[in-house]
Amino acid sequence: MGVNTFLLDRRTTALVIGGRKQTIGTLRRFFKVTELDSKRAGELEAAGRIAPSPVAALVMEITELPLAGAPDTPVAAHLVLGWDEGRGSVTDFGWDHLPRLGYAVRNSETGVYVLHEEREGVLHQIGPKLALELGLVDAAGRIVRHGQPRITSCRSVSRYIAGYAEADCTLESGADDRLLIAIAGDMLPPEAWLIGKRPMDVERYP
Repeated sequence: MGVNTFLLDRRTTALVIGGRKQTIGTLRRFFKVTELDSKRAGELEAAGRIAPSPVAALVMEITELPLAGAPDTPVAAHLVLGWDEGRGSVTDFGWDHLPRLGYAVRNSETGVYVLHEEREGVLHQIGPKLALELGLVDAAGRIVRHGQPRITSCRSVSRYIAGYAEADCTLESGADDRLLIAIAGDMLPPEAWLIGKRPMDVERYP
């Protein structure tokens, strides 16, 4: 199995959230983490330089889920993730703590994706009121950026393997995680250094 990497593509797509059309990024399957080489690493780095960074991104892989109006007939749905400024890729190992905004389903009449909320395995279209309540859009109907949660506390930092430290942390989402940090020599980051940062900000110290 392994962990799959999804790369930010330069192609964008339209997504209707609460009745208003937004422009978001798209993510294509790349290579497994264990299959990276120097050339592929270069592609990863280039994806991180795509500007402007999308506020959200649609995973091109298909998940079959039923719509509330036809619960016996699964449709092709695409996971939509909140996206960080400057991010170029994500893995499917917990989606690197990125928030799952819902699932996009293509409208057969307009050809445009529409965002749905998944409840107990069934998709419900997100209307204007719910989109605002969920914080997906602001009062003007513009999509709001939601990326990785910040680190709120760190219980310990210890050596893991040569060149890496492990930090036992809690994120503002309430999730606990052990984060790997590339370190120089035996230099361990202080616990306070991690507080307020995103997991993507603490991948290397100093």
